[in-house]
Amino acid sequence: MSDLFKPLAGGLQEAWKENGPAERLRKLRKAALATREHLLDGGPVLACTTHKLVTFPYPTKYAFSGGGLSPAPFVMMTNRMQIIQFEHDGRRKTLLFNPTDVDGSRAATFYADLTATFGSFLSNKVIPSYFGTVEQHLARVGLTPADVDFIAFDHLHVQELRKWLGEHAYFPNAKLLVMKEEWAEVKDLHPMNQVWYVPQGCEIPESRVVLIDGDVQLGKGVALLDTRGHTRGNMSLCVVTPEGPFVASENGVCAESYVPLQSKIPGLKAYADQMGFEVVLNGNTREDSLDQYSSMIVEKTVAGPCKSDPTFPAFAASSELTQSLLAPGLWPTFSFTPPDVGTHLPTHRS
Repeated sequence: MSDLFKPLAGGLQEAWKENGPAERLRKLRKAALATREHLLDGGPVLACTTHKLVTFPYPTKYAFSGGGLSPAPFVMMTNRMQIIQFEHDGRRKTLLFNPTDVDGSRAATFYADLTATFGSFLSNKVIPSYFGTVEQHLARVGLTPADVDFIAFDHLHVQELRKWLGEHAYFPNAKLLVMKEEWAEVKDLHPMNQVWYVPQGCEIPESRVVLIDGDVQLGKGVALLDTRGHTRGNMSLCVVTPEGPFVASENGVCAESYVPLQSKIPGLKAYADQMGFEVVLNGNTREDSLDQYSSMIVEKTVAGPCKSDPTFPAFAASSELTQSLLAPGLWPTFSFTPPDVGTHLPTHRS
């Protein structure tokens, strides 16, 4: 494992070692509070901006684990990425979190099958909305591909890495940060998982990969959290801004996935109340649902309340539920977009 980054203080990794799932959750909840305080004490990142990439369909039955009521078979979600700059060993570093290659991701088996069913024009031109590519957003904040040190994803579903890090890499200096469990899994996919991956999409040189083992602090104000469950190596981004921390991942599809009793989405509140659930999972894969539930508790505890509406956590879904006429009633009660902070500065290398 890489020793490039320091383990994150707060006790989360020790809590994950608890064998009993109920006691593990109790320990994780306590450790998440300590982790939040540690991150706040360290101060904010140098700069962070959030950028929309594409709005796309996603099965309703997965978005709320069966808890949302609607005749619409799909919700619409908007995929977003963060550009973060932080201080690491006295130098400014740049991380892209969830820089999805939108064109490449269409080759994931699930979405390739949808395209075959509905046709290319409807699937690629009519249903999606496009907001800009990774390349365009990077240029808009004044950075070049050479300025990017790291890229990371909350998990590797539908990701095509070869354009960014393959033989003719768009990012010449970047390395992929990925949990060791996630990387091992994509090397030997279980049949129940294969539909969510781009065939050969993760075949990049090992020299471009930095394996992470547990929670790590990348630098002042930014950390990657072990939030296993949705996949074995799922992780979440935590960024400290002057308004406080926020957490980004796809464990939930919107902020109210973490406080479902506050939701106005048809059926969701009743479902959570009946089941006694504190959170509602994004449930397209069920590798370790108990762990995903616990991870969502960690996420909302570390994030804390949103400044604009403390009823909801400062959770930024990497693919956020989005209002659409194609999905009546299935839009968020509250949407959270992290504040853009600081100024991105070029770090060109000769």
